[in-house]
Amino acid sequence: MPNFDGGHYFLTVLAPVRTEPLPDFKDQEGYTRSHPTALAQRLALLPTGRQSDGLPSDAWPSPFSRNTLNHFTRFAIIEDPHFNGRVSGDALVTAVAGALNLKSGQPLRAQPDDRLTTPFLLFAADFDAQGLSAAEGLRAYATALWTTMANELTSVFAHCYGFEKVDSADTFHDYLRKCQIETTRPFNDYWADGLKAGNMWPALGVFGLAAAMSVIGLGAWLLALTVFGGGKLLDMQPLWPQSGPFGAIGWLVALPIAAWLIGFIGLKLLDRFGSTPFPTAPDSDLPSVLKGLFLQQHFTHLAIDVQGLDDAALHARFGAFLSATHPSGAEPSLKPGAIHAIPPERTP
Repeated sequence: MPNFDGGHYFLTVLAPVRTEPLPDFKDQEGYTRSHPTALAQRLALLPTGRQSDGLPSDAWPSPFSRNTLNHFTRFAIIEDPHFNGRVSGDALVTAVAGALNLKSGQPLRAQPDDRLTTPFLLFAADFDAQGLSAAEGLRAYATALWTTMANELTSVFAHCYGFEKVDSADTFHDYLRKCQIETTRPFNDYWADGLKAGNMWPALGVFGLAAAMSVIGLGAWLLALTVFGGGKLLDMQPLWPQSGPFGAIGWLVALPIAAWLIGFIGLKLLDRFGSTPFPTAPDSDLPSVLKGLFLQQHFTHLAIDVQGLDDAALHARFGAFLSATHPSGAEPSLKPGAIHAIPPERTP
């Protein structure tokens, strides 16, 4: 299931944006404002937290940092699909078609392109769902979002069709499900040492057996077709009985059907095996990732500061580092939505 893999859920939502003017809104010049314009302004003002050094130290935290589930979230407005240019063809074929006065021979004639009837709001999120099924993970995430940032969600999704009935975590979950599309290429990069594939061999063995039986069945059918056809052509007696439910014609029909059926079952088994989510990688939940980043930053400062110290001083500084950072504990840690941990206290 591409939406759910490795203990993480990859959510992709496309919500249709309302296109009518906002009711009871006019500026000083008497101009009205549309929902897409208001939505773009609202997204521009949505706090994103301190995600780079260029932002001020007192930047407002992102509302998505109020829970510890979000690895990645993004809003975007999709107004129309990008036009990738004309579909090219063979120049000689186009010239011949032009000589015959065919449409395909008119390179200046506009080709059909895709258009959207309304803009769409894209909401993409990668969040923790360890120990839960795909359905349970999505519901838990919708509940967490609505509990921690319902006002911000309402200010954004209120510009989309169908959101006027959303007033609780349950209805918000239902709205996400209604607007959800399948995430076909999720990104999951937490198996640092690789995933052992020993448990894949039974399923691959079943598929290999089914594929081999399918090839054997197809080969038997081709052989039967050759022998039967050659026997008839040379007026020879076929090698199998000509009567009963599996006479010569029956064999020619039954063998390819059996080969197709065996191959179909093998492909279904492989598809089912390929759709099985990978197990959760160790320490891949957001709190563990934040703790790892916290330790990485503080250890980098330590490595710089202890250059040139003797063994006793180095031992003392490393002990102070362990006491201050508590590597095996949940706290202290990097805060959600922040790019830097609090600088460590440095001693001369």
